[in-house]
Amino acid sequence: MAEASAGDVLPSHTRDIRDLTRRLRELVRVVAPAATEKVYPGWHGFGFHDPKAGYFCGIFPQTDSVKLEFEFGRLLPDPQGLLQGEGKQVRYVVLARGDPLPIDSITDLISTSLVIGRRRN
Repeated sequence: MAEASAGDVLPSHTRDIRDLTRRLRELVRVVAPAATEKVYPGWHGFGFHDPKAGYFCGIFPQTDSVKLEFEFGRLLPDPQGLLQGEGKQVRYVVLARGDPLPIDSITDLISTSLVIGRRRN
């Protein structure tokens, strides 16, 4: 069976959502170059796994936004107040189409998420 690809998740989305998803995927790859990306068609998203931190974040395109989810988001410092969610561990950033991408803040969240994941494993 062939491994899933971005084409299994993105075609149904508008160009804005596809572009935002692509930019987020690229940012994760820059901040976490050792991480591997896995496409989850059933979850309609992309998961990122670091060799030492394990699963640390995911990107999930929605109709009018993209969720950047952090596995241990509850533990992340969030001085900009970007994180949402009320669960025991997961938090996410919702980026609506047309919103500016807060690259510095998201870079910090990704980096810190890796550190937390590595400490837990």
